[in-house]
Amino acid sequence: MTPGVLLVTSVSLGFMVLAAGAYALLYGIGRFRNSRSLLVSAGFAYGALVLDAAGLILATPLALEWKLLIAGSAVAYLGIPPLTWRYLQHTHREEGAHP
Repeated sequence: MTPGVLLVTSVSLGFMVLAAGAYALLYGIGRFRNSRSLLVSAGFAYGALVLDAAGLILATPLALEWKLLIAGSAVAYLGIPPLTWRYLQHTHREEGAHP
């Protein structure tokens, strides 16, 4: 891997993490405020993550194992904020049920 390709791959991986964080943050705030526009923005952030992951998988010389990890991570990121939100709702409901 040339230094230029290494740099582009590293930046793309960093962007993937940034997009995942933006998705989670926008999703959480959107659910908390019941804001459709923030939830749509969260969807766009996730879309950016998927496009970046596709670029990493298709255009970089990473080994197959790394490409599979990137693909699996992109899929897993989709479910993490909704699962976390449901867990928080569940735990707070439980707290309210026990005086």
